Amino acid sequence: MADQELKSKVEGLIAANEVLLFMKGTPDMPRCGFSMRVVQTLDAVGAEYGAIDVLPALQPLREVTAEIADWQTFPQLYVNGELVGGADIVAEMYESGELADLLGLEQPEVATAPPAPGDRPATQSPPLQIE
Repeated sequence: MADQELKSKVEGLIAANEVLLFMKGTPDMPRCGFSMRVVQTLDAVGAEYGAIDVLPALQPLREVTAEIADWQTFPQLYVNGELVGGADIVAEMYESGELADLLGLEQPEVATAPPAPGDRPATQSPPLQIE
């Protein structure tokens, strides 16, 4: 059973952020290829999003997300409080235009190269402190 205090914090973060990415690393420094792919995809559509680095509390967060959305792997993208999915689902939604529609953004007409880390738009990463 997941830590209920952590679960409450995570549910609060999901509710407080229209678009929230649980990822390994940060948008400026992803620590896995799947997280990097989601960041690049969100950046390609110009999405504003919060990001949580799951690495400091990986196993407890796996337990919490398993209870919240029956999903234990990262990255996880939430939009309007609902789990969208991981890297493969986000990529498929981007290619079909569904991601831009879901986010209320325009689908880029031409796939662009991912921005260099220093060229990324600033994201608002809400604090998640695990003690």
